[in-house]
Amino acid sequence: MKLYLYLSFRHLDVLRNNRLHFSGVTECQDPFEINRPTVRKAPEKTPISEEDFQTELRRQYAALPAHMQGFVTEAYFCEQAALKRPAIEKQMRQRQQPKTKKLPDARKLESLALCRLFKAPDNPVLWERYSDNYRGFVIELDGGHSYFMHPKYNEQPQLLRPVTYSNERPSVKARVQPFPALFYRGNGWSFEEEVRLVRPKETADKMAVAAGKEFFFYKFPPTIVKQVVVGCNASAEDRQQLKQLLSVDLRYKKVLQSNLWLDPDFYALHIKPA
Repeated sequence: MKLYLYLSFRHLDVLRNNRLHFSGVTECQDPFEINRPTVRKAPEKTPISEEDFQTELRRQYAALPAHMQGFVTEAYFCEQAALKRPAIEKQMRQRQQPKTKKLPDARKLESLALCRLFKAPDNPVLWERYSDNYRGFVIELDGGHSYFMHPKYNEQPQLLRPVTYSNERPSVKARVQPFPALFYRGNGWSFEEEVRLVRPKETADKMAVAAGKEFFFYKFPPTIVKQVVVGCNASAEDRQQLKQLLSVDLRYKKVLQSNLWLDPDFYALHIKPA
């Protein structure tokens, strides 16, 4: 399995220091990312028509045991029940209110850090969004390496899972466990083909704060780096900087260096060895 990390040249230290950048899970700005609950409630003053109210009274009378119906007529029961109209209407509104799904608790995500990886190196939206509008680079990683596949990192659990795309928000009983809110996204994001690597913050090798946000750094074995693809808009200086790093640093002597090319006839990207 191949995994791809989209970066700008501001993050060349990923290769220099052989460490992945993670962000705190709850740092995400998208409210869907932490599954923030939005409860839809019927307005408290929703009007109840006279017809609906009378239908409700007749339903309540019909639900009485037979021996109770023997004591009062339907007309008398409805007349007396109508005196309690505010309470009965409140009960009717409560039944009309849609049931709210129990969503995962976002507080359980506060101790976790996240690294976003992807399945393809030629996604134009990802190049634009995460690789500085084609001026950055993409690193191909060996997703089958024990660094990713082992259930633990630094003696603590880790999770590597592809994101499940669905327009239905996950409940606490979702198929993907644990942390279902973390591995679901809406169908509108399915083009990303994202794979998420999650670890406890406490297992990070280093932590830093930038622009008011916390970042967590985790060392990786250089052997998991298989290819580096340079964006088509990368500057000559950045290209030379990367070329020098890969040629001088013996840890990356077997890494394939490639370039991103634009197809002349279609809106498509091609990757070719440098």
